[in-house]
Amino acid sequence: MEKQLSNTALFATYQHRQVILNYYQDEDILYKRDGFYFLTIQVTDSALTFLMKDSTFTTIDLTEYPLVFMSADFQNYYILRNSLEKLEIYFP
Repeated sequence: MEKQLSNTALFATYQHRQVILNYYQDEDILYKRDGFYFLTIQVTDSALTFLMKDSTFTTIDLTEYPLVFMSADFQNYYILRNSLEKLEIYFP
């Protein structure tokens, strides 16, 4: 089960952790996977920016994924969707 989120501010509560990003096409074809440690997440209306210790960053454009869900079955697991793609964000 998934619960739709109207506010992405909760991502800012995750700090000094690892994140796994799984990118899917057509809902089930994994085409990219990324994982890294980050210090903080900067949250804006249009983006999630993961800031790393070495001053690098990774940004997720939220305008590309207008629907944001939280998993009711798995803790710290989120799904961002658009009509063709899905991005799973997991904080182990």
